Amino acid sequence: MLHRGIKFVHVAVLLFSAILSFLFVRGLDEELVLGSSAQVWVTGSDDSVSGGQIAGAIAEFADHHEVAVARALPDVKRPDRLRHLYLASGDSASDAEAWLTDGYPAFGSHVDTAVHPLAEIGQRDPRGFYYVFGPPDAADDLVARFADLGLSATVQHPLAPGALARGFTEGELFWSLGVVALAAVTMTGASVLLSAKTYAVLRLQGMSLADLLLRDLRQLAVFWAAAAAAVTATALTCLGLYNGLAHLGLFASVAVCLAGLLVLLVVAAHAAALALTFKVDVLRALKGELPARTAFAVTYLVRVPAVLLALGFAMDVVSAGQHVAARQDNQDVYAKAGDAVTIRLNGSWGGDSAHVVTAVGRWLRKADAAGEIVVAGRHDLRNLPSNARLPQGEMLVVNESFLAEQRVVDPEGRPYAPLPHDGEGAADAHTVRLLVPQSLAHHASAIRAAVPDVFGRLDPEVRGRLTVETLPAKSGQRVFGYNSGDRSPNAAYTPDDDRTLVRDPVLVVVPNGSRILTDDAYTTFATQDAIVFPEPGDVLGPLHANDHDLQTYVATVNPVGQNAAESLRSAVNDFRLLFFNLLASLAVLLITGVGVCVIHSRKNAQAAFAQYLNGWRFTATHRFILGVEGVLAAFLAGWVPIQTWQQNRDLEELAAQGIPAPFPAVHLTGLDLGVIAGLVVVEFGAVLLALGVFHRRTVKERAAEA
Repeated sequence: MLHRGIKFVHVAVLLFSAILSFLFVRGLDEELVLGSSAQVWVTGSDDSVSGGQIAGAIAEFADHHEVAVARALPDVKRPDRLRHLYLASGDSASDAEAWLTDGYPAFGSHVDTAVHPLAEIGQRDPRGFYYVFGPPDAADDLVARFADLGLSATVQHPLAPGALARGFTEGELFWSLGVVALAAVTMTGASVLLSAKTYAVLRLQGMSLADLLLRDLRQLAVFWAAAAAAVTATALTCLGLYNGLAHLGLFASVAVCLAGLLVLLVVAAHAAALALTFKVDVLRALKGELPARTAFAVTYLVRVPAVLLALGFAMDVVSAGQHVAARQDNQDVYAKAGDAVTIRLNGSWGGDSAHVVTAVGRWLRKADAAGEIVVAGRHDLRNLPSNARLPQGEMLVVNESFLAEQRVVDPEGRPYAPLPHDGEGAADAHTVRLLVPQSLAHHASAIRAAVPDVFGRLDPEVRGRLTVETLPAKSGQRVFGYNSGDRSPNAAYTPDDDRTLVRDPVLVVVPNGSRILTDDAYTTFATQDAIVFPEPGDVLGPLHANDHDLQTYVATVNPVGQNAAESLRSAVNDFRLLFFNLLASLAVLLITGVGVCVIHSRKNAQAAFAQYLNGWRFTATHRFILGVEGVLAAFLAGWVPIQTWQQNRDLEELAAQGIPAPFPAVHLTGLDLGVIAGLVVVEFGAVLLALGVFHRRTVKERAAEA
């Protein structure tokens, strides 16, 4: 009979393949419109044809080629939860045709898709993504048709097998697959080695290695068919209840590929472990002996990477948990922002960036002069153009409206109030206020000298009249930045760090609507979620007023609180995935630890019993394996501190040469050291416990034989 561990591995492989496939396809459904054969990305337009004419041309193309073509657009108010699909179908038998009446068959539940006839798209700018449902060659013909209309476009095939494989290997799920594969291979090998006596009996009956492998595969085939049927039925039932079996073919193909890969690895491990048992002659194998040297080498080839994986995932879990906690703590701050929104600009500009800057920048300046926006742009202090070495920290470039919304106080606790301004004369204002925390007072002159360069290429007249008034701010303040800072890099933080509350920021307060902020600065801040409209109507009104430039370049309006909620959801999902990877790597660590003890105990059973009778201590009897595991434990305990020291020393060398740090300095906390110590206890303690159990069993068995 097969060892039950082998059967468990194959069931687990099938289950994890279905789970990973579900997570992967759900992620695809949130990013793409599933079911298409190609995606066409329109990046440029010569504006020779109107949006309505392009929609008509697409409808004619769909009828002529008997395909369906759809334009995907995010919802203006809920871009992360709702998207619109404007569809033209020339094939009444296609699945896409039915979406107009039955709705889009979403695989996941996070993003809703509303399907409309293409005629309802109106005079939208044509730049963006189009999906072709039909023969893949039709996408090339659509690109040619777009070229006739003055549009530049490229064809992509994101759902092709090669693209899907690249997408999977570049994502976090690939690490999960690797850990599952390592655990499956490890447990299969251990299960085969634990059945060494059974295989020895069969060898004594004349069975060869090939005979034993075929025997195991035959027994496994019956069990595997039943397990596959049970897992398939469970998956179909769950998917039927979850999404009505939407896009079942894509899910099934991904699941079959993952399961096939894992099964091949497991069978290869089974054959390799079985071959190891043949390294020992039959009589010794009947006593349970194993090829110690080879088995030790193979086990530690798996055990050492498992130690590094467990350590890496443990540190990542700690970091991810801290990110989740920080984002949860800041949810109340975002709630106070009410209905405030930011804008997201269209990414399909092509070479039209100058027009974008002019159109969007001028509109935002006008809104700023009218008091409709809050500006909260960010800069890294260390990246400011200065001859002096500035400390770590952040500079916020804000307008006067920011001070009306956020409380910033002087050393005596008096809040700075926004200065009154004349809307008509705002553009000619030339004085900015520089609020420097007391803790950075000795850097005030260097920061003040760098302020003019913060605004980019200023008009010479504006630069010549620019006046900077330096004022003190109370140290220890935390100022709401309206976003997590993930779109504004800072060398002191990682992109996952939540910088919603900026501690002791340097504030550059610019008069509302002043030319001190260039069109390019306004546009850049908009791409960083740093232009905030406290009243959504101030941005939705112009968008709905058929302003061609705004409808072209402003893709969506994002509620500030929704952005934070989406970031929290993403952080929680990352934490769960990392935690699963950690558990799987710990399982590998425990399995290999037990395997080492099994190999050692069976090889040295006779010697261990004799030494026990002669009064040897447990540690003396098993000094070899304890020594090896002690070295591994020391390696585990010292790896992160040594790597941290090395990275920080490299940063110090870069700083001495005046080179900005490419990544923040690493600081080990008590929690980090506690996690490392816990892993050391698990790694060494599990071996010590298993070795004690096998030692007592060996003594009892040998004593009974005597």
